[in-house]
Amino acid sequence: MTRVGIIYYSRSGTGRMAAERLAQLSNWPVYEIHDEKCRAGLSGDLRCVIDTLTGRRPPILYEGPNPDSFDHVILISPVWLRSAAAPMRTFLQRYSSEIEDYSVMCVLSGYGGLRAVDDIATIVGKKPRFILLLRQYDVLAGECDEALFKLKERFDGRTSDFATLEMSTVI
Repeated sequence: MTRVGIIYYSRSGTGRMAAERLAQLSNWPVYEIHDEKCRAGLSGDLRCVIDTLTGRRPPILYEGPNPDSFDHVILISPVWLRSAAAPMRTFLQRYSSEIEDYSVMCVLSGYGGLRAVDDIATIVGKKPRFILLLRQYDVLAGECDEALFKLKERFDGRTSDFATLEMSTVI
């Protein structure tokens, strides 16, 4: 049986909601990447912008297993200024050599999801098996189950083709 793990970063909680819902639907374990320093409030917003614009990789806390303990990792990241969130970039910098096979789920409020996926693929050094872009509004409204089911079904079929899973309101 294929060992799948979900690893996510969420500043606002939307990515956490998506990760936990996917875990409920799939029974895959879920692990969180935390900021070492809180990003709440205006100062947190400014740090997000600065980290993204400068490419800075902030310190993180991750207490989950190494990604190489899974056959497949599903990475979930918010999109900041059309880029992968800085804490996810830090995680990938640290663990990319341990990621054999992976998929990406990005949570976004506007645009830039595919560019964020490209950021992740560049750091990991290989393209993801599946890509899922979720609009923040759809996650918060509880309307992302169909897309999560599609991801699980596609993964269960172990399709080897590169695939982008679409929600009608996303792409």
